[in-house]
Amino acid sequence: MSRLTIDKLNEHLFEAIEMLKNNSDPNASENEKIDIETAKTIANLGKVAVEGFKVKAQALSMLARTDNPQTTKEALVASGIVPEVNDVKLIQ
Repeated sequence: MSRLTIDKLNEHLFEAIEMLKNNSDPNASENEKIDIETAKTIANLGKVAVEGFKVKAQALSMLARTDNPQTTKEALVASGIVPEVNDVKLIQ
């Protein structure tokens, strides 16, 4: 399974919106439609994913402002908030 990105999440959410719009299109096939409960589930999962992205953004912001960026980076990586990335330049 590939990693979820904000762009991929947006693609899935907009696809669900298009499928909802197709519910009222008599020419749309059943594969081009989605039921309301499934669309709600997708939207709720999207909210959870966005919250995860927010936590990561806050952690990266903290990393950028710290007096000891290497220690903060190590703590963030150890906690699983951010992946180990060797080529990230730390802002000091």
